[in-house]
Formats: sequence, structure tokens, C-alpha cells
Amino acid sequence: MNRGAVVRKTALGEEEIQTRAHGLERNLRYVLILVDGSSNVDQIVAKGAGMPDVEGSLARLAAEGYVDIEGYSSGASATTGDVTAMKVSLIAIARELLGADAGKVISKIEAAPDSREGLLEVVSQCKKVVRLLIDEDKAEALMTRCRAVLDGISTAG
Repeated sequence: MNRGAVVRKTALGEEEIQTRAHGLERNLRYVLILVDGSSNVDQIVAKGAGMPDVEGSLARLAAEGYVDIEGYSSGASATTGDVTAMKVSLIAIARELLGADAGKVISKIEAAPDSREGLLEVVSQCKKVVRLLIDEDKAEALMTRCRAVLDGISTAG
């Protein structure tokens, strides 16, 4: 992601700010609030100092259609850059949900094949690991949130 790229809310992002209709998580909503249409990625990361993984949250907001980042694809097709962006989003989710226990999951995501199918398979494996080693509720939350991100990747490509 180009850290000098300007970030703008989409119509979906504006709607979420006004109505909370889509139920964004607190951290994502806070990052969305920081988006003013004239600040670039670096400036938003600086504004969000103290928050976990603001850049990853921006990538996820872009992937889910809440923001537009100049020159950054939001997952319209499964190109290498898009899959890389999805990996960033999946890692941000793992860090947020699992905290200090996220290491193994992050390693698996980083090593995943650069395809939608490969990422889905790795996320399923991660769910099993989290269920066995950490907590069943966190495993379900991880799968649900990662699946939502991955559903943004087209199966063509």
C-alpha cells in the first residue's frame, strides 16, 4: 500500500458513519472516522497512534468497500496485489482477535498460496489450530471475519 496515497470514504463508508447500518467493529469504525478525504495513509496512521494495526484496518476497510485508497485495489479480482492486500487484512484480524497468540496463524497466512482457494484452505486450518489451542469462540470469530474478507476476492483470475 502506498503510504502517501489519499484515503476517501466511499458511499458505503459514509452510510456506516451516519447510520451504523453495517455494524463495523469498534476499531474499524474508529479508523473510518479518521478518514477525512484529504489525509494520506501515513497521516491516518499517525492520527491513530496507539491503536493496533491502523494500516491493516485501512486495507480491510478498502477490501470491504468502506474506503477508497488511491492506486490501491480493493479486491475486485484476485491479482497478486489483491491477494497480498487480503493477507494484510487477514493478519490484522488475527492480531486483533488473538493478540499475543497470533504468531502461528500469522505465519500460516504469510506462507499461504496466492489464490483465493489457497487462502480459504489456510484460514480453515488456522480455525482448527485456534479451536484446539486457544478458544472455540475465537476460532469461530476468526473464520467468520476472514471469510468476509475473502468473499471480496473474485474466484476468476
